[in-house]
Amino acid sequence: MDCNTVPNYDDWGSDDYWMCGDWITWHKMLMNVCGLTQDQANLKVQQALSDRSLFGHEWFCQFDSDFSEYFESQGNDFGVLTNVVNTVGDTVEDTTKGLGNLGKVLKVALPIALIAIAAFYGVKAYKAFK
Repeated sequence: MDCNTVPNYDDWGSDDYWMCGDWITWHKMLMNVCGLTQDQANLKVQQALSDRSLFGHEWFCQFDSDFSEYFESQGNDFGVLTNVVNTVGDTVEDTTKGLGNLGKVLKVALPIALIAIAAFYGVKAYKAFK
């Protein structure tokens, strides 16, 4: 590895991808050899891990104790539970915002729709009785 090294992701089939320890080695090298700060190295690893495939081996690193302990000590948490909780929280928040906006729209649109329906059937009834 050198400062220009990019992660070797797990692809379909048999290939030579990075193991969990390689991610730790890369993070340490980014700080100790390449001169990145801990925050810069963390961001680089976070970005690289977000580019992984859904079923790549990298996903399983969160269950590797050496990987999780090291990155937690560096201020990162790549655990699935954290990701699930954050995703659910974001979904609930977005849904709540959406319902709030829907309520604002319905507050105006519903009375207009009711008036339009009443006018339509009122005119129709008037013509029928004529």
